[in-house]
Amino acid sequence: MALLLTPEVGAAQSPTLTVTLQNTIPRVRSTGLLADGKFVGLMRSGFPLRLHYRLELWRVRSGWFDQFVREVSWDAVARNDPLADDFVLIRQGGAVSRYATPEELAAALDIPYTVTLQPSNSSSARYYFVARLEVTTLNDTDLQELSRWLSGDVGPAVSGEGSVGEALARGAQRVLVRLAGLPRQRLEARSPTFRTGGQ
Repeated sequence: MALLLTPEVGAAQSPTLTVTLQNTIPRVRSTGLLADGKFVGLMRSGFPLRLHYRLELWRVRSGWFDQFVREVSWDAVARNDPLADDFVLIRQGGAVSRYATPEELAAALDIPYTVTLQPSNSSSARYYFVARLEVTTLNDTDLQELSRWLSGDVGPAVSGEGSVGEALARGAQRVLVRLAGLPRQRLEARSPTFRTGGQ
């Protein structure tokens, strides 16, 4: 009977998102995103993954709803390179890393992000962080646009140089990808409450 209560070795880990604090500095960590294999299969089929992180700072208010203070967001793209037979991770700022196996990519995705988001006032107050992660698949056009944005080129999407027809085609492609039933993952986590300023 003890065997029934122990978890299986090598069992798929459920995806999780956590926010921990190191002196009031938040660390956002996702784990198990590739554990069930469906996102790895999609990457091998030519569908890159977009990981969109958002970290919000909230102020605790008694008797009212808590007050949103500000947020920071960042993206990463993971894809399979069939010619090199490896996986590529593109982080914000254009940093590109290559991994030989899905397990190595999963380990890289598990590394926490330390985010510099702090309350701006010095008065005594209680705060907490809320982190959100959305993992979605991209088509080729989305990938090109996001790759340019990650490397700092806002391109025609922001400058208004793209045609209306191109924008409609991209929108139609996104709708078709969503209708195809490709998996999405949404995770959310909250940090412990912390106090700033004088007592």
